Amino acid sequence: MFILKLVLIMSHNLKNKVFILHSENADPEQHWYIWLEKQLKSENVEVERVFLADAYHPEAEIWQTCLEAQLKGINEQSIVVAHGLSCVAACRFLAKKLKQNTVIKAGLFIGAFNEPIAKHAEYDSFIHHHFESNILRSNILRRLVFFSSNDPIVPVPLTFKFSNLLNAQLIEVAEAGHFRAEDGYTEFSQLLNILQTLIKAELS
Repeated sequence: MFILKLVLIMSHNLKNKVFILHSENADPEQHWYIWLEKQLKSENVEVERVFLADAYHPEAEIWQTCLEAQLKGINEQSIVVAHGLSCVAACRFLAKKLKQNTVIKAGLFIGAFNEPIAKHAEYDSFIHHHFESNILRSNILRRLVFFSSNDPIVPVPLTFKFSNLLNAQLIEVAEAGHFRAEDGYTEFSQLLNILQTLIKAELS
């Protein structure tokens, strides 16, 4: 009984930490990533912008190595925010990591896909590595997928299939494109609002 109480106290005292994973053809300095970090840090939330190497010529195994190096110590208060191609990379990483009976608080996936895109065969190496979606459904306590009907990179049906795979809540953002700076997304207030709610919530 004492051990159980101690574990519960330790879990309650853990601080929320948000990991932000950038998209393909980008780096942690672009789009809305720095803005989101500043907003969350102003509320005393710990944030880490994760660097994924050579995002203009991404390689699936190299990105897994980057995630292994930077997503250390994830726990039940961790929130992962992934964008574009990093969504499937994050799912592959988390499916292995969470297999060890670890849970995380939330996964937010923006412009996600897990099937080949005809115009982007260079992403196929990421798609060919399947992950155990049942582990993610069980061990990511809240799962949300953001999409826009005018995404020029990811066809909407692929994002719907990704969401269904994770049994995630779908959130439409009107006229957001692929949620990049060139689509008008140097800030992302809807994402911030949802994160603020999740950070305050006690999930189980």
